[in-house]
Amino acid sequence: MACRRIGNHGQLLTSISSSTVNSYKSSACTNQIHSICMVSDFFYPNMGGVESHIYQLSQCLIERGHKVIIVTHAYEDRKGIRYLTNGLKVYYLPLKVMYNQSTATTLFHSQPLLRYIFVRERISIVHAHSSFSAMAHDALFHAKTMQLRTVFTDHSLFGFADVSSVLTNKLLTVSLCDTNHIICVSYTSKENTVLRAALNPQIVSVIPNAVDPTDFTPDASRWGSNTITVVVVSRLVYRKGIDLLSGIIPELCQKYPDLNFLVGGEGPKRIVLEEVRERYQLHDRVRLLGALEHQDVRNILVQGQIFLNTSLTEAFCMAIVEAASCGLQVVSTRVGGIPEVLPDDLIILCEPTVKSLCNGVEKAISQLKAGSLLSPELIHSKVKMFYTWRNVAKRTENVYDRVASETVLPMGRRLDLLTSHCGPVTGCIFVLLAILSYLFLKFLRWLTPDDLIDKAVDATGRFGMWTQEPFPDGNRKGKITNSSSC
Repeated sequence: MACRRIGNHGQLLTSISSSTVNSYKSSACTNQIHSICMVSDFFYPNMGGVESHIYQLSQCLIERGHKVIIVTHAYEDRKGIRYLTNGLKVYYLPLKVMYNQSTATTLFHSQPLLRYIFVRERISIVHAHSSFSAMAHDALFHAKTMQLRTVFTDHSLFGFADVSSVLTNKLLTVSLCDTNHIICVSYTSKENTVLRAALNPQIVSVIPNAVDPTDFTPDASRWGSNTITVVVVSRLVYRKGIDLLSGIIPELCQKYPDLNFLVGGEGPKRIVLEEVRERYQLHDRVRLLGALEHQDVRNILVQGQIFLNTSLTEAFCMAIVEAASCGLQVVSTRVGGIPEVLPDDLIILCEPTVKSLCNGVEKAISQLKAGSLLSPELIHSKVKMFYTWRNVAKRTENVYDRVASETVLPMGRRLDLLTSHCGPVTGCIFVLLAILSYLFLKFLRWLTPDDLIDKAVDATGRFGMWTQEPFPDGNRKGKITNSSSC
Protein backbone atom coordinates (compact mmCIF):
# COMPACT_ATOMS: atom_id res chain seq x y z
CA MET A 1 0.00 0.00 0.00
CA ALA A 2 1.63 3.22 -1.10
CA CYS A 3 1.09 6.44 0.79
CA ARG A 4 1.83 10.14 0.56
CA ARG A 5 1.97 12.46 3.52
CA ILE A 6 -0.12 15.61 3.55
CA GLY A 7 1.09 18.42 5.78
CA ASN A 8 3.43 17.94 8.72
CA HIS A 9 1.63 15.23 10.62
CA GLY A 10 3.84 12.30 11.55
CA GLN A 11 5.54 9.74 9.40
CA LEU A 12 4.51 8.01 6.21
CA LEU A 13 2.28 4.95 6.48
CA THR A 14 4.20 1.69 6.37
CA SER A 15 4.00 -0.36 3.20
CA ILE A 16 1.12 -2.82 3.12
CA SER A 17 0.62 -5.24 0.25
CA SER A 18 -1.54 -3.89 -2.56
CA SER A 19 -1.54 -6.97 -4.75
CA THR A 20 -5.33 -6.91 -4.78
CA VAL A 21 -5.16 -3.49 -6.41
CA ASN A 22 -2.52 -4.57 -8.91
CA SER A 23 -4.34 -7.78 -9.83
CA TYR A 24 -7.80 -6.26 -10.04
CA LYS A 25 -8.80 -5.41 -13.60
CA SER A 26 -12.31 -4.10 -13.88
CA SER A 27 -13.90 -5.16 -17.15
CA ALA A 28 -16.31 -2.26 -17.56
CA CYS A 29 -17.30 0.96 -15.86
CA THR A 30 -20.72 1.18 -14.29
CA ASN A 31 -23.27 3.64 -15.49
CA GLN A 32 -23.88 5.07 -12.03
CA ILE A 33 -20.90 6.63 -10.27
CA HIS A 34 -21.10 7.18 -6.52
CA SER A 35 -19.20 9.35 -4.09
CA ILE A 36 -18.76 7.16 -1.02
CA CYS A 37 -17.50 7.87 2.48
CA MET A 38 -16.41 4.84 4.53
CA VAL A 39 -16.56 5.59 8.25
CA SER A 40 -15.21 3.49 11.12
CA ASP A 41 -13.05 3.82 14.20
CA PHE A 42 -11.06 0.84 12.95
CA PHE A 43 -8.56 1.43 10.18
CA TYR A 44 -4.81 1.25 9.52
CA PRO A 45 -2.43 1.33 11.32
CA ASN A 46 -4.73 -0.79 13.49
CA MET A 47 -4.89 -4.33 12.05
CA GLY A 48 -7.90 -6.61 11.85
CA GLY A 49 -10.69 -7.97 9.67
CA VAL A 50 -12.71 -4.74 9.58
CA GLU A 51 -9.65 -2.69 8.62
CA SER A 52 -8.72 -5.06 5.82
CA HIS A 53 -12.31 -5.20 4.58
CA ILE A 54 -12.61 -1.42 4.35
CA TYR A 55 -9.28 -1.01 2.55
CA GLN A 56 -9.73 -3.80 0.02
CA LEU A 57 -13.35 -2.88 -0.75
CA SER A 58 -12.39 0.78 -1.19
CA GLN A 59 -9.61 -0.08 -3.63
CA CYS A 60 -11.87 -2.24 -5.76
CA LEU A 61 -14.62 0.40 -5.80
CA ILE A 62 -12.06 2.98 -6.94
CA GLU A 63 -11.02 0.66 -9.77
CA ARG A 64 -14.68 0.44 -10.78
CA GLY A 65 -14.77 4.20 -11.19
CA HIS A 66 -16.25 5.41 -7.91
CA LYS A 67 -14.90 8.10 -5.62
CA VAL A 68 -14.10 6.72 -2.14
CA ILE A 69 -12.76 8.40 0.98
CA ILE A 70 -12.28 6.99 4.48
CA VAL A 71 -12.90 8.74 7.79
CA THR A 72 -11.43 7.41 11.02
CA HIS A 73 -9.89 8.81 14.21
CA ALA A 74 -6.27 9.84 14.68
CA TYR A 75 -3.74 7.20 15.68
CA GLU A 76 -1.02 8.84 17.80
CA ASP A 77 0.82 11.23 15.44
CA ARG A 78 -1.12 10.08 12.38
CA LYS A 79 -3.49 13.02 11.98
CA GLY A 80 -4.93 15.05 9.16
CA ILE A 81 -5.19 13.73 5.60
CA ARG A 82 -3.21 10.85 4.11
CA TYR A 83 -3.26 9.29 0.66
CA LEU A 84 -3.00 5.55 0.20
CA THR A 85 -2.69 3.49 -2.98
CA ASN A 86 -4.79 4.64 -5.94
CA GLY A 87 -5.33 8.03 -4.33
CA LEU A 88 -7.51 6.66 -1.53
CA LYS A 89 -7.91 9.64 0.81
CA VAL A 90 -8.07 9.00 4.56
CA TYR A 91 -9.18 11.61 7.11
CA TYR A 92 -7.65 10.95 10.55
CA LEU A 93 -9.84 13.12 12.79
CA PRO A 94 -8.58 14.45 16.15
CA LEU A 95 -11.22 12.67 18.26
CA LYS A 96 -10.45 11.17 21.66
CA VAL A 97 -10.34 7.40 21.96
CA MET A 98 -12.41 5.99 24.81
CA TYR A 99 -11.92 2.20 24.78
CA ASN A 100 -10.43 -0.43 22.46
CA GLN A 101 -9.77 2.09 19.65
CA SER A 102 -13.38 3.30 19.71
CA THR A 103 -13.95 7.02 20.14
CA ALA A 104 -15.82 8.66 22.97
CA THR A 105 -19.05 10.21 21.74
CA THR A 106 -21.34 13.02 22.77
CA LEU A 107 -22.97 12.74 19.32
CA PHE A 108 -22.54 16.45 18.59
CA HIS A 109 -18.78 16.92 18.94
CA SER A 110 -18.16 15.12 15.64
CA GLN A 111 -20.95 16.82 13.69
CA PRO A 112 -19.01 19.92 12.52
CA LEU A 113 -16.10 17.79 11.26
CA LEU A 114 -18.25 15.17 9.55
CA ARG A 115 -20.56 17.76 8.01
CA TYR A 116 -17.57 19.69 6.61
CA ILE A 117 -16.07 16.50 5.11
CA PHE A 118 -19.37 15.34 3.60
CA VAL A 119 -19.94 18.71 1.96
CA ARG A 120 -16.34 19.27 0.89
CA GLU A 121 -16.08 15.81 -0.71
CA ARG A 122 -19.62 16.00 -2.19
CA ILE A 123 -20.52 12.68 -0.57
CA SER A 124 -23.71 10.97 -1.74
CA ILE A 125 -23.52 7.71 0.29
CA VAL A 126 -22.17 7.24 3.81
CA HIS A 127 -21.10 3.65 4.48
CA ALA A 128 -20.44 2.92 8.16
CA HIS A 129 -18.71 -0.22 9.45
CA SER A 130 -18.85 -2.18 12.75
CA SER A 131 -21.34 -2.11 15.60
CA PHE A 132 -18.44 -1.43 17.99
CA SER A 133 -17.56 1.88 16.31
CA ALA A 134 -19.01 4.98 17.95
CA MET A 135 -17.86 7.10 15.00
CA ALA A 136 -19.80 4.86 12.62
CA HIS A 137 -23.03 5.45 14.56
CA ASP A 138 -22.33 9.19 14.75
CA ALA A 139 -21.79 9.34 10.99
CA LEU A 140 -25.05 7.50 10.28
CA PHE A 141 -26.97 9.86 12.56
CA HIS A 142 -25.54 13.04 11.05
CA ALA A 143 -25.76 11.77 7.46
CA LYS A 144 -29.50 11.20 7.87
CA THR A 145 -29.86 14.71 9.27
CA MET A 146 -28.10 15.99 6.13
CA GLN A 147 -30.44 13.90 3.92
CA LEU A 148 -27.64 11.63 2.68
CA ARG A 149 -28.17 7.97 1.88
CA THR A 150 -26.71 5.52 4.37
CA VAL A 151 -25.39 1.95 4.37
CA PHE A 152 -24.13 -0.04 7.35
CA THR A 153 -22.00 -3.22 7.41
CA ASP A 154 -22.19 -5.36 10.56
CA HIS A 155 -19.06 -7.47 11.07
CA SER A 156 -19.88 -9.05 14.44
CA LEU A 157 -22.32 -11.24 16.35
CA PHE A 158 -23.88 -10.21 19.67
CA GLY A 159 -25.85 -11.95 22.37
CA PHE A 160 -29.16 -10.90 23.86
CA ALA A 161 -28.90 -11.52 27.60
CA ASP A 162 -25.93 -9.67 29.13
CA VAL A 163 -26.09 -5.96 29.94
CA SER A 164 -23.54 -4.84 27.34
CA SER A 165 -25.40 -6.71 24.57
CA VAL A 166 -28.75 -5.25 25.61
CA LEU A 167 -27.36 -1.70 25.51
CA THR A 168 -25.52 -2.27 22.22
CA ASN A 169 -28.60 -3.81 20.63
CA LYS A 170 -30.74 -0.87 21.66
CA LEU A 171 -28.22 1.54 20.14
CA LEU A 172 -28.18 -0.56 16.97
CA THR A 173 -31.99 -0.43 16.83
CA VAL A 174 -31.85 3.38 16.86
CA SER A 175 -29.02 3.59 14.32
CA LEU A 176 -30.48 1.16 11.81
CA CYS A 177 -34.21 1.85 12.00
CA ASP A 178 -33.93 4.59 9.32
CA THR A 179 -30.73 3.41 7.58
CA ASN A 180 -31.29 2.74 3.87
CA HIS A 181 -29.57 -0.65 3.72
CA ILE A 182 -27.62 -3.04 5.94
CA ILE A 183 -24.96 -5.54 4.87
CA CYS A 184 -23.96 -8.62 6.88
CA VAL A 185 -21.05 -10.95 6.18
CA SER A 186 -22.94 -14.23 6.65
CA TYR A 187 -26.51 -15.51 6.88
CA THR A 188 -26.04 -16.24 10.56
CA SER A 189 -24.94 -12.63 11.01
CA LYS A 190 -28.01 -11.45 9.09
CA GLU A 191 -30.37 -13.37 11.36
CA ASN A 192 -28.55 -12.03 14.40
CA THR A 193 -28.68 -8.42 13.20
CA VAL A 194 -32.34 -8.61 12.12
CA LEU A 195 -33.34 -9.92 15.54
CA ARG A 196 -31.15 -7.51 17.52
CA ALA A 197 -32.29 -4.38 15.68
CA ALA A 198 -35.85 -5.50 14.81
CA LEU A 199 -35.22 -4.91 11.10
CA ASN A 200 -37.11 -5.73 7.95
CA PRO A 201 -35.07 -8.60 6.40
CA GLN A 202 -35.67 -7.15 2.92
CA ILE A 203 -33.29 -4.26 3.60
CA VAL A 204 -30.50 -6.59 4.81
CA SER A 205 -28.11 -8.18 2.30
CA VAL A 206 -25.45 -10.85 2.81
CA ILE A 207 -22.08 -10.06 1.23
CA PRO A 208 -19.18 -12.12 2.63
CA ASN A 209 -15.62 -11.07 3.25
CA ALA A 210 -12.93 -12.11 0.79
CA VAL A 211 -9.25 -12.91 0.56
CA ASP A 212 -6.64 -11.94 -1.97
CA PRO A 213 -5.40 -15.33 -3.28
CA THR A 214 -2.18 -13.78 -4.58
CA ASP A 215 -1.25 -12.81 -1.01
CA PHE A 216 -1.97 -16.25 0.47
CA THR A 217 -0.34 -18.99 -1.57
CA PRO A 218 0.85 -22.42 -0.34
CA ASP A 219 4.44 -23.56 0.05
CA ALA A 220 4.31 -27.34 -0.36
CA SER A 221 8.07 -27.68 0.20
CA ARG A 222 7.50 -27.22 3.93
CA TRP A 223 5.21 -30.27 4.13
CA GLY A 224 8.12 -32.73 4.07
CA SER A 225 9.07 -31.96 7.67
CA ASN A 226 9.11 -34.74 10.28
CA THR A 227 7.25 -32.52 12.74
CA ILE A 228 3.62 -31.43 12.64
CA THR A 229 2.94 -27.76 13.27
CA VAL A 230 -0.43 -26.35 14.33
CA VAL A 231 -0.73 -22.66 13.52
CA VAL A 232 -2.94 -20.22 15.43
CA VAL A 233 -3.22 -16.62 14.21
CA SER A 234 -5.63 -14.61 16.31
CA ARG A 235 -6.03 -11.76 18.73
CA LEU A 236 -5.35 -13.22 22.16
CA VAL A 237 -8.64 -12.25 23.78
CA TYR A 238 -11.44 -14.15 25.49
CA ARG A 239 -13.77 -14.03 22.47
CA LYS A 240 -11.18 -15.90 20.40
CA GLY A 241 -11.26 -18.87 22.78
CA ILE A 242 -7.71 -18.56 24.10
CA ASP A 243 -8.78 -20.27 27.33
CA LEU A 244 -9.72 -23.30 25.22
CA LEU A 245 -6.34 -23.14 23.48
CA SER A 246 -4.58 -23.17 26.84
CA GLY A 247 -6.26 -26.49 27.61
CA ILE A 248 -5.62 -28.00 24.16
CA ILE A 249 -1.86 -27.33 23.99
CA PRO A 250 -0.64 -29.42 26.97
CA GLU A 251 -2.99 -32.32 26.23
CA LEU A 252 -1.93 -32.69 22.58
CA CYS A 253 1.76 -32.01 23.25
CA GLN A 254 1.80 -34.82 25.80
CA LYS A 255 0.14 -37.23 23.37
CA TYR A 256 2.14 -36.29 20.22
CA PRO A 257 5.89 -35.74 20.78
CA ASP A 258 6.33 -34.51 17.20
CA LEU A 259 3.64 -31.81 17.52
CA ASN A 260 4.47 -28.09 17.77
CA PHE A 261 2.32 -24.97 18.12
CA LEU A 262 2.96 -21.63 16.40
CA VAL A 263 0.84 -18.80 17.82
CA GLY A 264 0.71 -15.37 16.20
CA GLY A 265 -1.16 -12.46 17.74
CA GLU A 266 -1.22 -10.23 20.79
CA GLY A 267 -3.71 -9.49 23.53
CA PRO A 268 -4.47 -9.68 27.25
CA LYS A 269 -4.78 -13.50 27.17
CA ARG A 270 -1.15 -13.94 26.11
CA ILE A 271 -0.17 -14.35 29.75
CA VAL A 272 -2.42 -17.45 29.96
CA LEU A 273 -0.44 -19.12 27.16
CA GLU A 274 2.85 -18.07 28.73
CA GLU A 275 1.79 -19.67 32.01
CA VAL A 276 0.86 -22.92 30.22
CA ARG A 277 4.17 -22.96 28.40
CA GLU A 278 6.04 -22.40 31.65
CA ARG A 279 4.07 -24.92 33.70
CA TYR A 280 4.49 -27.77 31.21
CA GLN A 281 8.00 -26.80 30.03
CA LEU A 282 6.96 -26.40 26.39
CA HIS A 283 9.27 -23.52 25.43
CA ASP A 284 10.75 -25.45 22.51
CA ARG A 285 7.36 -26.61 21.22
CA VAL A 286 5.12 -23.56 21.65
CA ARG A 287 6.28 -20.34 20.00
CA LEU A 288 4.47 -17.10 20.78
CA LEU A 289 5.23 -14.66 17.97
CA GLY A 290 3.35 -11.63 19.27
CA ALA A 291 1.69 -9.07 16.99
CA LEU A 292 2.12 -9.70 13.26
CA GLU A 293 2.17 -7.35 10.31
CA HIS A 294 -0.41 -8.29 7.69
CA GLN A 295 2.26 -8.97 5.07
CA ASP A 296 3.90 -11.48 7.45
CA VAL A 297 0.82 -13.63 8.07
CA ARG A 298 1.27 -15.79 4.97
CA ASN A 299 4.88 -16.61 5.90
CA ILE A 300 3.65 -17.79 9.31
CA LEU A 301 0.76 -19.84 7.94
CA VAL A 302 2.88 -21.83 5.48
CA GLN A 303 5.10 -23.03 8.33
CA GLY A 304 2.31 -25.36 9.46
CA GLN A 305 0.02 -28.07 8.14
CA ILE A 306 -3.00 -27.52 10.41
CA PHE A 307 -4.74 -24.24 11.28
CA LEU A 308 -6.64 -24.11 14.56
CA ASN A 309 -9.41 -21.59 15.25
CA THR A 310 -10.90 -21.65 18.76
CA SER A 311 -13.25 -18.64 18.51
CA LEU A 312 -16.34 -18.56 20.72
CA THR A 313 -18.22 -16.32 18.29
CA GLU A 314 -17.57 -15.28 14.70
CA ALA A 315 -19.68 -13.67 12.01
CA PHE A 316 -17.42 -14.88 9.20
CA CYS A 317 -13.73 -15.42 10.22
CA MET A 318 -11.37 -14.36 7.46
CA ALA A 319 -8.48 -16.14 9.20
CA ILE A 320 -9.71 -19.60 8.22
CA VAL A 321 -10.11 -18.53 4.58
CA GLU A 322 -6.56 -17.17 4.54
CA ALA A 323 -5.26 -20.39 6.11
CA ALA A 324 -7.13 -22.56 3.62
CA SER A 325 -5.82 -20.41 0.77
CA CYS A 326 -2.32 -21.27 2.02
CA GLY A 327 -3.20 -24.98 1.80
CA LEU A 328 -3.67 -25.76 5.52
CA GLN A 329 -6.25 -28.15 6.90
CA VAL A 330 -8.58 -26.04 9.06
CA VAL A 331 -9.93 -27.18 12.43
CA SER A 332 -12.44 -24.74 13.90
CA THR A 333 -15.23 -24.33 16.40
CA ARG A 334 -18.76 -24.65 15.05
CA VAL A 335 -19.95 -21.17 16.05
CA GLY A 336 -21.64 -18.22 14.33
CA GLY A 337 -21.22 -18.06 10.57
CA ILE A 338 -18.14 -20.33 10.41
CA PRO A 339 -20.06 -23.41 9.08
CA GLU A 340 -21.03 -21.30 6.03
CA VAL A 341 -17.48 -20.32 5.11
CA LEU A 342 -15.75 -23.49 3.84
CA PRO A 343 -17.01 -26.84 2.44
CA ASP A 344 -16.83 -29.95 4.60
CA ASP A 345 -13.72 -31.36 2.86
CA LEU A 346 -11.68 -28.27 3.79
CA ILE A 347 -12.65 -27.84 7.44
CA ILE A 348 -13.18 -29.99 10.54
CA LEU A 349 -15.89 -28.44 12.71
CA CYS A 350 -15.90 -29.00 16.48
CA GLU A 351 -17.90 -27.93 19.48
CA PRO A 352 -16.29 -25.11 21.52
CA THR A 353 -14.86 -27.47 24.14
CA VAL A 354 -11.33 -28.67 24.81
CA LYS A 355 -12.27 -32.32 24.23
CA SER A 356 -14.01 -31.72 20.92
CA LEU A 357 -11.22 -29.51 19.57
CA CYS A 358 -8.57 -32.04 20.62
CA ASN A 359 -10.50 -34.72 18.74
CA GLY A 360 -10.66 -32.46 15.70
CA VAL A 361 -6.92 -31.81 15.70
CA GLU A 362 -6.23 -35.52 16.21
CA LYS A 363 -8.42 -36.32 13.21
CA ALA A 364 -6.44 -33.86 11.09
CA ILE A 365 -3.15 -35.35 12.33
CA SER A 366 -4.25 -38.89 11.47
CA GLN A 367 -5.35 -37.77 7.99
CA LEU A 368 -2.04 -35.99 7.50
CA LYS A 369 -0.01 -39.05 8.51
CA ALA A 370 -2.17 -41.28 6.31
CA GLY A 371 -1.68 -38.96 3.34
CA SER A 372 -5.44 -38.52 2.85
CA LEU A 373 -5.49 -34.70 3.10
CA LEU A 374 -5.93 -32.70 -0.07
CA SER A 375 -2.73 -31.22 -1.48
CA PRO A 376 -2.03 -27.55 -0.63
CA GLU A 377 -2.23 -26.58 -4.32
CA LEU A 378 -5.64 -28.21 -4.72
CA ILE A 379 -6.99 -26.54 -1.58
CA HIS A 380 -5.68 -23.17 -2.80
CA SER A 381 -7.23 -23.64 -6.25
CA LYS A 382 -10.62 -24.28 -4.63
CA VAL A 383 -10.51 -21.45 -2.11
CA LYS A 384 -9.40 -18.76 -4.56
CA MET A 385 -12.67 -19.23 -6.45
CA PHE A 386 -14.89 -18.91 -3.37
CA TYR A 387 -14.29 -15.35 -2.18
CA THR A 388 -12.84 -12.51 -4.26
CA TRP A 389 -12.83 -8.78 -3.60
CA ARG A 390 -13.98 -8.23 -7.19
CA ASN A 391 -17.21 -10.06 -6.42
CA VAL A 392 -17.62 -8.28 -3.07
CA ALA A 393 -17.18 -4.87 -4.74
CA LYS A 394 -19.67 -5.68 -7.49
CA ARG A 395 -22.31 -6.83 -5.01
CA THR A 396 -21.72 -3.81 -2.79
CA GLU A 397 -22.06 -1.62 -5.87
CA ASN A 398 -25.49 -3.15 -6.48
CA VAL A 399 -26.47 -2.09 -2.95
CA TYR A 400 -25.29 1.47 -3.68
CA ASP A 401 -27.32 1.56 -6.89
CA ARG A 402 -30.42 0.44 -4.99
CA VAL A 403 -29.84 2.95 -2.20
CA ALA A 404 -29.27 5.80 -4.66
CA SER A 405 -32.74 5.26 -6.13
CA GLU A 406 -34.45 5.41 -2.74
CA THR A 407 -35.97 8.48 -1.14
CA VAL A 408 -34.37 9.75 2.05
CA LEU A 409 -36.89 10.10 4.87
CA PRO A 410 -37.84 13.72 5.58
CA MET A 411 -37.32 14.93 9.13
CA GLY A 412 -40.95 14.50 10.16
CA ARG A 413 -41.16 10.87 9.07
CA ARG A 414 -37.79 10.14 10.64
CA LEU A 415 -39.02 11.42 14.02
CA ASP A 416 -42.19 9.33 13.73
CA LEU A 417 -40.14 6.23 12.94
CA LEU A 418 -37.81 6.78 15.90
CA THR A 419 -40.81 7.05 18.21
CA SER A 420 -42.68 4.02 16.88
CA HIS A 421 -39.71 1.70 16.32
CA CYS A 422 -37.44 2.38 19.30
CA GLY A 423 -39.93 2.44 22.15
CA PRO A 424 -41.50 5.28 24.13
CA VAL A 425 -38.44 6.11 26.27
CA THR A 426 -35.51 5.51 23.92
CA GLY A 427 -37.55 6.84 20.99
CA CYS A 428 -38.33 10.14 22.72
CA ILE A 429 -34.69 10.58 23.79
CA PHE A 430 -33.40 10.15 20.26
CA VAL A 431 -36.18 12.27 18.80
CA LEU A 432 -34.88 15.08 21.01
CA LEU A 433 -31.30 14.37 19.88
CA ALA A 434 -32.40 14.32 16.23
CA ILE A 435 -34.10 17.70 16.62
CA LEU A 436 -31.01 19.15 18.33
CA SER A 437 -28.81 17.70 15.56
CA TYR A 438 -31.05 19.32 12.95
CA LEU A 439 -30.92 22.71 14.70
CA PHE A 440 -27.15 22.41 15.11
CA LEU A 441 -26.85 21.65 11.38
CA LYS A 442 -28.89 24.78 10.60
CA PHE A 443 -26.52 26.79 12.80
CA LEU A 444 -23.45 25.35 11.08
CA ARG A 445 -24.93 26.14 7.67
CA TRP A 446 -25.65 29.69 8.80
CA LEU A 447 -22.11 29.99 10.14
CA THR A 448 -20.51 28.47 7.00
CA PRO A 449 -22.95 27.98 4.11
CA ASP A 450 -22.45 24.84 2.05
CA ASP A 451 -21.69 26.81 -1.11
CA LEU A 452 -18.77 28.55 0.63
CA ILE A 453 -17.03 25.25 1.39
CA ASP A 454 -14.51 24.55 -1.35
CA LYS A 455 -14.94 21.35 -3.29
CA ALA A 456 -12.09 18.94 -2.53
CA VAL A 457 -9.80 17.86 -5.36
CA ASP A 458 -10.67 14.32 -6.41
CA ALA A 459 -7.51 12.28 -5.96
CA THR A 460 -8.97 8.82 -6.58
CA GLY A 461 -8.56 6.73 -9.70
CA ARG A 462 -6.14 6.60 -12.58
CA PHE A 463 -6.54 10.27 -13.43
CA GLY A 464 -6.70 11.65 -9.90
CA MET A 465 -4.41 14.35 -8.57
CA TRP A 466 -2.19 11.72 -6.90
CA THR A 467 -0.93 10.70 -10.37
CA GLN A 468 0.14 14.19 -11.37
CA GLU A 469 3.52 15.92 -11.13
CA PRO A 470 4.17 19.67 -11.18
CA PHE A 471 5.75 21.43 -14.14
CA PRO A 472 8.74 23.64 -13.32
CA ASP A 473 6.40 26.66 -13.49
CA GLY A 474 4.19 25.18 -10.76
CA ASN A 475 1.37 23.90 -12.95
CA ARG A 476 0.53 20.20 -12.97
CA LYS A 477 0.73 17.53 -15.63
CA GLY A 478 -0.79 14.06 -15.59
CA LYS A 479 1.30 11.00 -14.93
CA ILE A 480 -0.45 7.65 -15.02
CA THR A 481 1.16 5.38 -12.44
CA ASN A 482 -1.39 2.58 -12.38
CA SER A 483 -2.13 0.59 -15.50
CA SER A 484 -5.36 -0.99 -14.31
CA SER A 485 -8.42 0.33 -16.11
CA CYS A 486 -12.10 0.52 -15.35
